[in-house]
Amino acid sequence: MAKIESVEFVRLYPMTFKESWGKDSIWPASPPCYIVRITAENGVYGIGEISSQPWYLGETADHLSANLKLYAERLKGADPTNIRVAHRTMEMALSGGMPGGRGARAGMDMALHDLLGKLWGVPVSTLLGGARRSRIDLMTNLYHKTPDAMAKASANFVAEGFRALKIKVGDVIWRDGVSTRSIVEETSFLEAALSVVPREIMIDADANQAWNSPGLTVARLSKFASFENLSIEQPLHYANIEGHREVRQRSSVPVILDESVWSPEAAQQLVRSGACDRVVLKINRVGGFQPAQEVISVCEAAGVSVSVDTNPYTLVGDTAICHLGAITRDHYPICADGHITFIRLSDPGAITGGVTLSNGYAQLPDAPGIGVDVDWKRLEAMSALGESA
Repeated sequence: MAKIESVEFVRLYPMTFKESWGKDSIWPASPPCYIVRITAENGVYGIGEISSQPWYLGETADHLSANLKLYAERLKGADPTNIRVAHRTMEMALSGGMPGGRGARAGMDMALHDLLGKLWGVPVSTLLGGARRSRIDLMTNLYHKTPDAMAKASANFVAEGFRALKIKVGDVIWRDGVSTRSIVEETSFLEAALSVVPREIMIDADANQAWNSPGLTVARLSKFASFENLSIEQPLHYANIEGHREVRQRSSVPVILDESVWSPEAAQQLVRSGACDRVVLKINRVGGFQPAQEVISVCEAAGVSVSVDTNPYTLVGDTAICHLGAITRDHYPICADGHITFIRLSDPGAITGGVTLSNGYAQLPDAPGIGVDVDWKRLEAMSALGESA
């Protein structure tokens, strides 16, 4: 079997155009982003993406670059078909003993799965056990900061065919602190969305840990008890497992956890504690397809559902996460529109193939590996342009 001959990576400089992202926000104007290429001795290569956020995931572009260099050194000459050993190698090099390095590890894992799929002539979803579906319902994220804007955007996305909306209800609190005024303002966005969205459309109210108090959370959710299409996502700190269990026990609104799901072991603690009804799985937070599949197995065995989310990603990462969305037991809508509704590249044509989004659905490509390809020289030209800007 051919060994890994080279590991290359190039930094991209995507610019966000999402409402409320950028200056004076916890959300970055340009998320750190790298494309990685792992090439075997026979010339077959795999493509992966590393995308992160300094506040949300604690990683800067310099962090990612340093991690990628270390992983590249350790993986050169390794067997690309033994992904578990590759993970062990990366963990022994960095943060095997505590959280860290997972964004870069996820990009390496993504490229290894793409390479293996190409070597064996099968899609990544087949490597993960097989796709339950090739067409996946779509969800999108909404950050609008007036009720009117939120209502209008919610109605528009539903008209486009989206089956679920993630309404952000934490940014004002992160900016101004917890107060009666900030809580009322946040929940006004949620009220606006619920007022225009049909009951068959899922609404996830995402607080991004900002609500802080179990009692406050339960009190604010009480007015929404009649909305059976509503769930509350990560109202409390990622480590406050007991608090989330209290919210779940005292409120009729289902609880989703996202930032708390950073490893298979963390997922195991959540399900043991009875802290949530569903988890949001981000491949870059847990470190790749391999640990993501373990998270899915742990949660589904315990009756906890799994939905999948973008970082946001370019077309590379958004296509990759659709392979995860294809294997989950329950068909929850996937957030895979980051490359369309969040970020722009100066030369998007440098990435070809990939998932197709249309009429509220994501259609997986019928191709080996992840199903994307890149023009490396055009990526390098984009990188040089971004670096000089």
